Amino acid sequence: MGLAMLLAGNAQADLVLSDAWLRAVPPVSPTMAGYVTVTNNGETPAIITGAHTEIAGHVMLHDMATQKDGTRKMRHLSRVEIPPGESVSFAPAGIHLMLMHLSRVPVEGESVSICIEQGPESAVCSDFQVSRTSPFDA
Repeated sequence: MGLAMLLAGNAQADLVLSDAWLRAVPPVSPTMAGYVTVTNNGETPAIITGAHTEIAGHVMLHDMATQKDGTRKMRHLSRVEIPPGESVSFAPAGIHLMLMHLSRVPVEGESVSICIEQGPESAVCSDFQVSRTSPFDA
């Protein structure tokens, strides 16, 4: 059992977060969206089950789905799977993090720590820069 826990811990450490940012919102907003590229450098699929941060009551995984009438609507995802050696981009108009019930609204230029979860006891954290547009677009 100890070996299984050690191996599981090493697998969790194979997630790498990059290009992390939060879209700046008005100071009265109860929500904000987060974006990040998650790379699985491990040898097994990584399953993202959620996220957390000190500034939000909870963080949800969302995706934008096109409806029959052509409009787009957010839908909740219970998990996001990343195959070994691949990346998933959480980006505007696609999969993203939705920070709900903000305790405070961070301002543009600030950084906020957010942890991506792979189950109840494993998370990889990164600082997300608050910006009106992606600070990583060329």
